[in-house]
Amino acid sequence: MNQVTEGHSIRRYDGELRELHYKVLEMGTLVLTQVKEAVRSLKTGDVSLAAEIIEEDDQVDDLEVEADTEVVALFARRCPKGSDLRLVMALSKAITDLERVGDEAVKIASCVERLYAVPADYPAEVPRNQVLVLADLVVKRFESALRIVDSWEAEQAQQFIASQREVSERFQQTLGGLMDNGGSDAGGANRAVNLVLVLKALERIACHAENLAEYVIYQAMGLVIRHHAV
Repeated sequence: MNQVTEGHSIRRYDGELRELHYKVLEMGTLVLTQVKEAVRSLKTGDVSLAAEIIEEDDQVDDLEVEADTEVVALFARRCPKGSDLRLVMALSKAITDLERVGDEAVKIASCVERLYAVPADYPAEVPRNQVLVLADLVVKRFESALRIVDSWEAEQAQQFIASQREVSERFQQTLGGLMDNGGSDAGGANRAVNLVLVLKALERIACHAENLAEYVIYQAMGLVIRHHAV
């Protein structure tokens, strides 16, 4: 069991903290599935899968409401202090980021619907593959961020954040490539715009993953490091 959520004289309090932690991880798992499925729909051109992702977004919203309700109840019942307060605040912020990652997955799915609406207008393989390379990287980083939230390992969180600059540089390189391959015709321009929107959604998912790592550092060390080097 995670020592971060244990050690109180009132065992029920430990259980409440664990339940909130589990709820956040449950939400993270659902959102991760959304992101993976959105990327798969882009790879395969599966418009029906993209539509399912959009329709099922309510599940993430429902989990967000449940988790937020548990946060409010914890504050009302326990008035957490010190490391407990940091834990609850970290989890509360994580809930918001996870919901936003779900929104970005829906945006990707919406772009897939537009990209594959007309067979003659399908995106060219080269620019699409450029985006897919970044998509695979983002999925792996989001998975890593969720594992860090699961384990509350501050050292791993620091290493994760330290590698973010390289990821940002790769996004800029890919964006430049998309603009170069956009095409001058209207159809080509529309495809390029949708691929850029997919890329920006992936970039935001990577940023939310970094936020999750930052919350782990905040919980462990009491440091707010956003906009600052670790």
